Amino acid sequence: MKDDPIVAAIEGLDGADPGTAEGRVRLEKALASKSNLVAAKAAKIADEARARDLVPKLAAAFDRFLQRGDKGCAALNALARALVNLDCDDDEVFRRGMKHVQMEPVWGGSEDVAAELRGICAMGFANTRTLRKVRYLVDLLADREWPARVGAARAIAAVGSETASVALRLKILVGDRQPDVIGECLSGLIGIDGADALPLADSIANSRDEALRDAAILAIGASRRDDAIGLLKARYDRSVNKELRECILLALRSARTDLAMKYFEELSKEKNRETA
Repeated sequence: MKDDPIVAAIEGLDGADPGTAEGRVRLEKALASKSNLVAAKAAKIADEARARDLVPKLAAAFDRFLQRGDKGCAALNALARALVNLDCDDDEVFRRGMKHVQMEPVWGGSEDVAAELRGICAMGFANTRTLRKVRYLVDLLADREWPARVGAARAIAAVGSETASVALRLKILVGDRQPDVIGECLSGLIGIDGADALPLADSIANSRDEALRDAAILAIGASRRDDAIGLLKARYDRSVNKELRECILLALRSARTDLAMKYFEELSKEKNRETA
């Protein structure tokens, strides 16, 4: 049985250092490869090595796979992440990625495998110097696939403007069938508006939908704000629901602030064994 040339090409990238002339040639050749897996590994190496001088080659490979296809978006996802992490400022590259839809066959039909890609590109687009970013990003909040909507919420939060705040608040009020989307919107809104966003987050935490309630609680904890920790403490003290209390404790643990840790110490000393 002959050796698989794709496997050989992937293994041949081991130790490739973009900081050397020889390593750069190997990576550029891999980025130009027809194999999505070879290009994906080259992109990861460039990303980890912070090889910003390879951004033009990464962008060219990205456009090529957008046009010719990329099973499972293996190369596109890796290339997009590298472009984001290496501070690519080409808004058109990311805008094309945000629009990419790729249907692939699955048992019983087909599915769009490019949802994650659209979310990654949204963050890249948010980091560019182009103007009126939220105008384009808000369209992705209505994407059919929830990973893309989560990515859009994260990207809008990264913009951090008044317009971004309004977009996230509106999405929270309108709602979403996927609680993770609302949780991401709440995290972003708290990051932008601080204390002004906590009343809305606290109201969502009153939801009868347990998944939505938990998403809101985790978002409050993720803010790591003392006033947010205070809300969680008050909610824990008045709650008798075991599942709710466990979620609040998880949110407090993830916060890892001095105030949260002090509350943990107080709870551990309680006589109630279950609480301790």
